[in-house]
Amino acid sequence: MLLFGTGAVNQSYAVPPLVAGDVPTAEKGHVELYVGTRYQKTGSIEMQLPSTEIVYGISSKQEVTFEIPYLLMAGQDGFGDGVLGTKYLFLPETDKRPGIAGSFEAKLDNGSRSRGLGTGAIDYDLRVRAQKSWGWFTGIFNLGYTFIGEPKVSGVRQEKNNVFFSAFVQEYALNAKTRLLSEVYWETGEEPGAPDRLAADVGFKHSLLPNLSVHGAVGKSLREGNRGGPKLRIYAGMKLEF
Repeated sequence: MLLFGTGAVNQSYAVPPLVAGDVPTAEKGHVELYVGTRYQKTGSIEMQLPSTEIVYGISSKQEVTFEIPYLLMAGQDGFGDGVLGTKYLFLPETDKRPGIAGSFEAKLDNGSRSRGLGTGAIDYDLRVRAQKSWGWFTGIFNLGYTFIGEPKVSGVRQEKNNVFFSAFVQEYALNAKTRLLSEVYWETGEEPGAPDRLAADVGFKHSLLPNLSVHGAVGKSLREGNRGGPKLRIYAGMKLEF
């Protein structure tokens, strides 16, 4: 998943439709393909059409991911920065304890910064995830830190702040096929002097077939005047497993 951050063109944190990520990994030898469209407005309009992520289970406890967006923004279009990542399941969830996982992702520098499609530097994201279910309710907690690369413009390094991130997700099982989602997340500003972001999303996941599901979410800033953004975030997509 790509998230339009407080300052970057994109940051990767989780698979759609939310900003936060879950704990379970893809089954060994299985592929999960996510394809969707994201619209976000944070002062100016930014859009991805489409966003594609591939997840592959390399063991019973680890997966690897690759994603690439096609960006339409500020009159420019083209591929944005790709992301390579991995997630490892340290502790599976049991009746008595939550599941614990850690993830590492590197946002690459392949998108054109001059055209506004890339950040011009590589970012590294570390995240700890915890998840526990109680009957029809599941709670998910994320805590992360992103090392933001500082690009050079005309030989001058552009100052950036590393980013702290935390989120709490609530998942409600309506039935065997449909789940409602909500989340609240906070992240510090990437640009020096930029305000922190406090925002929320609500969404759903629905299984159409054993290996095909659809999902979506809509959200916005919780701060007065949408301070820190976004004014609006919409995602709609599908997940295919094979």
